[in-house]
Amino acid sequence: MMPHEARALCLHPDLDKAHAQLSRHDIGAARLRNLLGSADESEWSARSTTVELFDEFGRRTDMAVYVPPYRPGRRLGALIVLHGAGGSGEHVLPYFTALGDRLSMAVVAPTAQQPMQAAHNLDLAGIFGSRFRMPRWDLDGRDFPLAALRWALVELGADPNRCVLTGISMGGLATWNLSMRFWHSFAAAVPLNGALSIWESFGTDARARFLLPNTLSLPLFVVHGAKDERIPAKFDRESVRTLRGLAHPNLEYVEVPAGAHGLDTLGLAVGSPLFHQLERWLGPASRPNKLAEIRHRASEDAHGRAHWVGLEGVTPQQTANVHARWTALNRIDIKASGARRVALYLRGDGLSPGDTVRVTVNGVTASVRFTPDLATVHHTFRETADPGLVAEQVVRFDVPEAHGDEPTERTNRTRCRVADSI
Repeated sequence: MMPHEARALCLHPDLDKAHAQLSRHDIGAARLRNLLGSADESEWSARSTTVELFDEFGRRTDMAVYVPPYRPGRRLGALIVLHGAGGSGEHVLPYFTALGDRLSMAVVAPTAQQPMQAAHNLDLAGIFGSRFRMPRWDLDGRDFPLAALRWALVELGADPNRCVLTGISMGGLATWNLSMRFWHSFAAAVPLNGALSIWESFGTDARARFLLPNTLSLPLFVVHGAKDERIPAKFDRESVRTLRGLAHPNLEYVEVPAGAHGLDTLGLAVGSPLFHQLERWLGPASRPNKLAEIRHRASEDAHGRAHWVGLEGVTPQQTANVHARWTALNRIDIKASGARRVALYLRGDGLSPGDTVRVTVNGVTASVRFTPDLATVHHTFRETADPGLVAEQVVRFDVPEAHGDEPTERTNRTRCRVADSI
């Protein structure tokens, strides 16, 4: 079975039929995980087109797509581009096709729609005035930006480790916010004339800034026009200053002296110094395959997961933290707060079936036997279509109150449960 056949089978609407066919091919959990993450040895076809894109709720939008000519020796990446208020994917896509050519990245630019719910983190009142009632990006992870990422992974076979998020104006706000919530899904992010929150026009938005440290593990290239009057550069200056104070390891900030709010004023045209600077910076960008240590913050369950650990049962209107580390080949230490449970997404790239993993959560230790499961691989791939987020076993733990530094032994039955069906 070829990798693209395994991916298509896992996304087949008939789950029982797909699972039965995998079993008939004698494909177990480890083999399926490896197939899903492998690249097909085939050329892609260059094209420019518009496709229908559907989000998790079945809402439809148009998405402009540009696939560059095939270049041997590199797997196709994806650049997800988010337009500003009043714009469209079709309008913004041509600004990025040259970058796609140079980096062998497909450019996918969805068009925003009216959100299903009232605006929350991405309220645009005050800056965009009457445009507040126009289509805009949502941040809960079920809107069109992440649907565009999924489309690129499924339909184009894009390398999940070479997917980059960018956006201008309203799209720049969305780029910041999606990067803070879903940083583990991207190789890099490039916010243009954006901000964390327009509410910072009236003072610090503590809820948004609580999530900013999540981007410490995500390479960022921030661009802002010095003469932008719609979203002043001071917003991005403050975010960059904060991240530099936290020793962000891969952060670039360019303030364009003559740049205003429009994308065409930022000097990103092919041949410009900024274009080549961005090209050189993005060229080696690649999401790491496995991190031994995860620090993640969440304000709701929708963005509680980061790579191989997740927060569940986040207290409404509160904030949650998790710090998870593999301290040895079979030991994980977790400190968590603000959530009822922690989920671990275990894979066989560092474990063998039957291995025992000792997991300590806030000082309470449990032992878990690694039991790979084909249905879990199948299900976790369907959630995101991202092979890097596939798990062979999902284990959930209650989060006890922190009570000192000495770990306490508890039985597997009392402190964790393996998900029989997820």
